[in-house]
Amino acid sequence: MKIASIFLKKKLDKNTDHFLDNSQIHYLKKVLKLKEGEELLIFDGNGNKHISTYNGKDATRIKELVAKPETFNTSVLIPFLKKSQFEFMLQKCVEIGVKNITVYISKKSKSTFSFQKEINKIDRYEEIIKSAFLQSENFYLPKLEIIQSVDSFNFSGFSSICVLDQFATNTISSDKKYDLLISGGEFGFDEHEREIFNKNQATYMNLGENILRAETAPLVALSKINI
Repeated sequence: MKIASIFLKKKLDKNTDHFLDNSQIHYLKKVLKLKEGEELLIFDGNGNKHISTYNGKDATRIKELVAKPETFNTSVLIPFLKKSQFEFMLQKCVEIGVKNITVYISKKSKSTFSFQKEINKIDRYEEIIKSAFLQSENFYLPKLEIIQSVDSFNFSGFSSICVLDQFATNTISSDKKYDLLISGGEFGFDEHEREIFNKNQATYMNLGENILRAETAPLVALSKINI
């Protein structure tokens, strides 16, 4: 049976009562029907899992700390897509394993999306990421950034960049590790975006013979890299 999990971004000391907020209390008591003395997992998003006991009311007490080094070292630069496809992609990136997520508006679909409207939805997107993080029991919570276009992205912190391109000659495999994966929108990349990738010494790789949907491509690539 899966143990209930919540996210608490604060220092958690052993053998100390840590009080929960109203939404967490409601979730544990009303949704999960957690009883006094039942175990609860608390993740802080920074590599720590706290095994704790719920008091049946408003607090939990830490029994044991489990810490892990960061496992997933690949970040993604992914485009906005239609609502259901985009939220699916966000969720599954986290479940498969990703370091950080940056989302951009593709040049070929810029008339479809509003940067300000997407910024206004960031709380929802972060909630999707947090939910997937807890469900998958990953120890590190990916950070989310929304940018207007790939022109705004800072490539300087990445040494091995892979652009997913169905027309590339070589196929991505688990033999090569990348610290950044870039995927395109439904209509692919435009020439300006490709110029930026080329300027930053990106490698172009395909995902095999089948043409994948825009929301599926980064998931398949992450799965291969994380093997």
